[in-house]
Order: sequence, then structure tokens, then C-alpha cells
Amino acid sequence: MAHVPRLYVPGRLAPGPLTLDGDAARRLTAVMRMRAGDPLLVFSGDGREWSATVSVVEKNRLQAQVGEVTRTVGPLPLVIECWCGLIRPNRFDWAIEKCAEAGVDVIRPLASAHAARGESVSANREERWERIAIEAAEQSGRLSVPVFAPAGRFEQLIEQPIGTLILFDREGKPWQETVPLIPEQGRVTVAVGPEGGFSAEEIAAARARGALIVSLGPNILRTETAAVAGVVLLRSLGR
Repeated sequence: MAHVPRLYVPGRLAPGPLTLDGDAARRLTAVMRMRAGDPLLVFSGDGREWSATVSVVEKNRLQAQVGEVTRTVGPLPLVIECWCGLIRPNRFDWAIEKCAEAGVDVIRPLASAHAARGESVSANREERWERIAIEAAEQSGRLSVPVFAPAGRFEQLIEQPIGTLILFDREGKPWQETVPLIPEQGRVTVAVGPEGGFSAEEIAAARARGALIVSLGPNILRTETAAVAGVVLLRSLGR
């Protein structure tokens, strides 16, 4: 069976005509070589996926006819937020892509004691992150797109209501011992430090506020690897 492209279309979808332009249209026409009559799947992030059929193809514009809902996924009981330490741009991009594929709901860039980069994030970089997350959602089959929370400093963020906080550190408890402490519904925040990890002071402050300090094994993982592992482990719980 031929692969049917999936496309995220912000806004409200309904049966009827749909006009696509800009980057989305260029990708479908120039890269995927879509033609009139070709099938398409579209979603807007509300948990529904729609069938569509291409009707008109122009240079930088494509028209399609939206049909019926083909798949519906309700909201999951566990909302997963990932605080990811600010690392080199290409590695942070990778973390976004893979966390989006794994099912993260919210991504927040994290500045902390050992982070070599400040918390200031340019508009261009934020726009790139959003494109990466959207493309990962399209590829992975999910029907929602992760949102980006403003970058923040660790010591300030832990003072806010964040649900259950899980902080990864080699000296923490094994994951298996932590699972019974994770709620079946609500918000869970996974915090992953930069290259140097979290400072002893940050770990102590998090523990004092009830955070779960968890080990992902004996090896030292890169920031982006730990972030993806954390999201995968949480989603694998089926909550």
C-alpha cells in the first residue's frame, strides 16, 4: 500500500474545500510530487485525522477536498512536559524531533547552573523548533503537536506548580522503584540537565520540593538522549 502523506493544518478542519499554500504546498507539490486525485491525511491537533483528496495543483498552491474523519484519539491522562537543558543547537533540534515522536506534550528550554548557554532564545530558533515538532508529529502519526513553553531558569521553575517533577541523575533511584510513585493522570515534568548535569544545590532544592530523583542507569547519557528516554519511559506506562 502506497504511503499517504500526513499534513498538519492549523485551525478548524471540516468536510469541504481546503486551500494550502506556502511551505506546506511547496513540500507537497515540489518534494512529494502530489497530483490531482492523490490521497492526503490532514489533522489540526484536536485529536482527529481527516481524509482528503488533492483537486488542484498549482506552483505554490494546492487545493484539496476534505472528506471524513478517519481516526480519533482522545487526550491521554498523563500530560508530559520536558525541561531540556540548553545544549548545542543541532543536538537540541534532535531532542525536539525525537521527544515529539515519543509523545511529549510540552517542551521547555532549561537554563541551569552548569549550562554554558543563556536562556535567551531568538524568534528564528523558536520558529525552527516549531517546524521540527510539526514535521515529527506528521511523520510519527500522532494527532497533536507539542507546544513550547518559554525558556526558564531551574531555580525559578521549581517554585511554580508543575505537577510531579522527575529529575534525572546517576545517583537517583532506579526507574523501576519510581514507577509506583508516578500518578496515573495529571502533569508530570521531566527535567534533564545540560552537559554538566544538575548541581548538588539544584538537586537538593528539587528534592526539598518533592521531586523524584531518578537514575537512567550506570552510564552517562547526553542531554538529548536522556530527554528522549524519559519521555519514552513515561509514555510506555500507558497513562
